Order: sequence, then C-alpha cells, then structure tokens
Amino acid sequence: MTALESVDADSAKFGDPYPNKCYLPFILYPPGMHRIPESGKEWLESHVDLQQQGDDFTLYIGIPFCRTRCKSCPYFASLLSENDSRGREELYVEALVKDLQRWASYPKFATGLLRNVYIGGGTGSILKTRNLKRIVDTVTDLFRLADDAEFTLEGNARDYDEEKIEYVVSSRINRLSLGVQSFQPEILGVIGSPHAAEDSARVIKEFQSRGLKNIQLDLMYNMPGHTLDIWKRDLETLSGLDVPHFTIYLYRIHKETIQAKLINKGKLDKPKDPEGPMVKAMYREALEIAEAAGYKMYMVDHFCKEGYENQYNYWNWKVYVDTLAVGPGSYSYFDGYRFGTETDVEKYVETSNNGDFLISTITDELSPRVQRERYVIFALLYYEIEYSFYRSKFGTEFREDFADEIDRLLRKGLIEVDDEKMKLTKLGLIWHTNVILEFFNPAFWGDTDSLTEPNWSLNGVMVEVGAHPRSHWLGEKNETFFPSPDAPAIATQEIAHYA
Repeated sequence: MTALESVDADSAKFGDPYPNKCYLPFILYPPGMHRIPESGKEWLESHVDLQQQGDDFTLYIGIPFCRTRCKSCPYFASLLSENDSRGREELYVEALVKDLQRWASYPKFATGLLRNVYIGGGTGSILKTRNLKRIVDTVTDLFRLADDAEFTLEGNARDYDEEKIEYVVSSRINRLSLGVQSFQPEILGVIGSPHAAEDSARVIKEFQSRGLKNIQLDLMYNMPGHTLDIWKRDLETLSGLDVPHFTIYLYRIHKETIQAKLINKGKLDKPKDPEGPMVKAMYREALEIAEAAGYKMYMVDHFCKEGYENQYNYWNWKVYVDTLAVGPGSYSYFDGYRFGTETDVEKYVETSNNGDFLISTITDELSPRVQRERYVIFALLYYEIEYSFYRSKFGTEFREDFADEIDRLLRKGLIEVDDEKMKLTKLGLIWHTNVILEFFNPAFWGDTDSLTEPNWSLNGVMVEVGAHPRSHWLGEKNETFFPSPDAPAIATQEIAHYA
C-alpha cells in the first residue's frame, strides 16, 4: 500500500477532517477589498510613507494581453490581435514605463533592493522583442536589482521566434515559465490553449541549446476528456525534456467561462470527481514520476531539482517581503495594505499618462494579527512554520499566537509539532488549503459584501471562498477528526511528511 493509499484508508475509517474540500492552489489574503474615492497618488501619499528608506521587495509586471482566451480561464486578459492595428501594445508599454518611473521616484523603491522580477500576465511573452527589451532595460535602469535576482518571463511557447529567443538568452532574464498545460493536441484543443503541442518541446530545446536551462512548466490534469494514459504520456514527455522545475494544477471549471457554459449545455463532459480513483491515480503518477526523475516537491504541487526552487514565491511567501505590482489586474502589498489595479487597459494607459496611479481597491490597514495570519497562510505552502523565523519577523511566539489553531489541527492529525517547527503531516498536505483556512481571521468569514466589489483574477474566487460561513469549509471549532473518544489515534509518525 502506498503512502497516499494509507491516508485514504485512514480517512475512510475515521471520516474526513472537514465537511468540504477547498481546491484552490493558493490563497490571497485578506480577500476583501473596497474602492477608494480619491486618486491613487493621493491615497498613497496620505497612507504610506514613500519617503522611507527602502528594504527588500519584489516586482511583478503584468502584461494584460492574450491572443485567445483559454476556455476556463478566470484571469483578466484583453485580447490582442497579431496585427494590433490600433497600436495597443505600444500604448500600453509606454504607459507601463511611465508607471515604473513614477514608482522609482519614491525613495522607498529607489533605495530598496529588488530581489526578484516576474513578468506575467495575461501573457508576458506576447510582447514584441523591442518592447520586452524596453521593459527589461527600464527595470534594470531604475531599480537596485540584486546581483542574484531571478528575473522570470512567463508566457506561451508560440510567442518565441528566433529574434525573441536570441534576445532573451542575452538579456537579464534568467528564467522562463511556460504554460504548457498538456503536450497532447487533442487536450489542448478541448481547453482552447493558444499554442500547438509541438511548440513547447521545440522552444525548450532551443533555449537549452543556447544555455538558458532554468525553465519551468505548468501542467494541468483532469481536464475534460483527460485519461490516465494521456496524463502518463504528458509526464513521460516532461521527463524527457530535462527541465528543472514544473508545477501541476488540478483543472477547475470557473463560473461564467466558456467551458462552464459548454458543460451546462451538455456539449462537453465535466471533469472527473477530484476525489475519485482516476484523479487520485493521476496525482500518484505525478509523484512517482517526479521522484524517479530526481525532482522534489518542495512546496505544494511544485517540483524542482536541487537549486531550482521558484525564487519569486520564496521571497513573497516564505521570506515575506513587500510586493510592488504594476499593470492592470495586479495586486501589491506593502506597509500593511494590500491594493489592486483594475483591469481596464485603456483606463490604465490614460491614468498613467496623466501622471497618476490607477489604484482601484484596497484592504483596510492590516492589524498586527492579520499580518501574522497572512504570513502563516503563505508559509504553509512550504508545509511548515519555523518558530525562530516567525519570531524574527514579528517578535512574538507562533505557538502562543495560534494556540487554538494548533490544537485543532493536532486533534485532526493534520500537523505535527516539535521544538523547532510545526509541519503538515501527509494527511495535512492532502487537505492543505483547508488547513490554511484555519488561520483566517473570524472577521473575514461570511463576507458577502465583498462579492459586489471589483474583483478579478483569483481574488474573485477568494472572495467567494470567504463569503461562506467558516463552518462550510472547516466545520465547528470543537469538532475532532475521530467520531468518538474510543476511536484510535493516528500516530503522527505514521502519517509521513511529503517532503
């Protein structure tokens, strides 16, 4: 019996630890945001000390364009045609450069050390080579970029012609992230992916032959029409490409998307039950192939070879530094506020050209308690909380701050604790998103008001999670994993940790 099968057997014997399983791959916290009446610049200069000496931070640059919209994509994207007859790309890049220059005019970001840059989207790679170069040059000219900073370009293989490949390998960009999803043409057609199956392998080999080897791939499983045999072929292709990092995502059908409408009309089969035998077999297959090929799952559903961990996630979620995010549909976090830029590309261009920031929604200022919750929620994507690091960040003791949450998780067999850390058990990893939700502030449950506020990307999905009462996801606070006091406990050492 495999480790996953043993946990399944325990769940069948004693019951599941929670009434409903949350399948989100990560959490945006706190989810609830509200509009600001004043201009972005006015709000910033009245709420944040932008004249302070800077510290470590990361930079996210959103490129809000796609060639096509994947059929179940919940993210914001503006469709950009190949010919771009209105010159929207040029107008956007010009506005983005002005936005970056404006942020860099404040000492907080001019003197801070930029630890990581991530060009995402939309589709980061969609830009013409000259525009991509302009953005990279602007970042390196304006900010103090750390010598060892990882600089990622996210996108699709179809965007890389010879000119762009040559530029990227000679530039400050040192990591690529490719949304492969699948290597099988029949599956890409079902999900509406913009690239052809052979594009990904071709582009990966082109970059590797030129010396750029830090490449990460996204794969999805349990798509409509997906079978275990097709998934095995994807994993075998992945193994043969020798990329150092990949992620797997459970395919999700999001409301109001093309895919959801096709399923509702009976024109497309629904994905299989994620708790059913086929999907669990898919997950086991990924774990086994990854282990055999020398990958380690170092954070939830992220696999890498030694030395190739995702540094953007590391700085944002594990070290927990400030995040400056520019571009429509992006979210920043610093000085105790989380704030977002709405998705209207034309409005963004106009606002930037007028010398202002398009800041559309903010959270209330995070209390010290909520900031600690936010850190724990992110750090648990790495399976554990180190007490000494937590103490160095907040000056308090994790086990005292979250004694109730720790007690509940111990009773359910989801964590184990020692003198140095709290970490997820194997069962805890299987239910990791629910475990993370245990650290939500009580004030954020049942927040139906935020459903009417502007939300985009996964923030809208997060607001939907928080609109439920706590009991929907987590049950009652005094519930235990085992149905009666006579039921035997599962020794924590018998529920092995994934890592």
